[in-house]
Amino acid sequence: MPEKKPYLPPTPADVQEEIEIFRKEEEAAQQTFFAYLGIRDLLAKRTDVLAAVNRNSMFWLTTNHALFVSTFIWLGRIFDQKSAHNIDLLLKAVEQNLPEFGRDALRKRKEEVITPQQAGDYVKDRHHTVIDDVRELRKQVKAWRKVYEPVYGEVRDHLAHNKQGVSEIDPFLAKTNIDEMKRMFGFLHALHEALIELYLNGRNPLPLPDVTFNPPPARPRHPGDKAYAEAQASLLSMVGEQLNPSVQSQ
Repeated sequence: MPEKKPYLPPTPADVQEEIEIFRKEEEAAQQTFFAYLGIRDLLAKRTDVLAAVNRNSMFWLTTNHALFVSTFIWLGRIFDQKSAHNIDLLLKAVEQNLPEFGRDALRKRKEEVITPQQAGDYVKDRHHTVIDDVRELRKQVKAWRKVYEPVYGEVRDHLAHNKQGVSEIDPFLAKTNIDEMKRMFGFLHALHEALIELYLNGRNPLPLPDVTFNPPPARPRHPGDKAYAEAQASLLSMVGEQLNPSVQSQ
């Protein structure tokens, strides 16, 4: 009988890589959502822009549909617990790599760009992450999952698995709320900002930074803001107008 090999726990995920994957997915979701809103909002206000869009209606209908579907597919990748990378696995990676979020690990990372003395001084008042930090973040994710699953998760599942696509989706969309979605994207972006600042600079992730989306923004900060502004700039260019430069600038 072959000798039984001792159990070896799986190697913890590379937490910096998981944070970067999460950034790409939450930013992709907010970009498609706010580009969709930018187009929708402007067309509702400007009949001349709507007339210009109708001259190439198939393209704009395709674009609108693609942005709409992509928003929910990206949200599904973030919240779906069966996906290869999701928000729960992200926090699991943080928990499994807690020492990486401590002062000693931060000091070693800083020593790669500044002197050991400077690095030692820098980390003295930096946040030393403990399991309670992760538990609080999990609590907030759980609260947003309760919002996502019965409403936005249903839209995502319908789009992904129903062959009729958007044709029978109105009952699901009736439960959605634009302002609620803005707050959801604000939470997701805030979570990324908190984790990357904790990892790179030792900043306390709690409370999460205040990230709000209320287009049209005066000065775009986040990818969603920029996507909203650029979507409207593209439409306005069709009628010979330019968006206010201050809105397009970063």
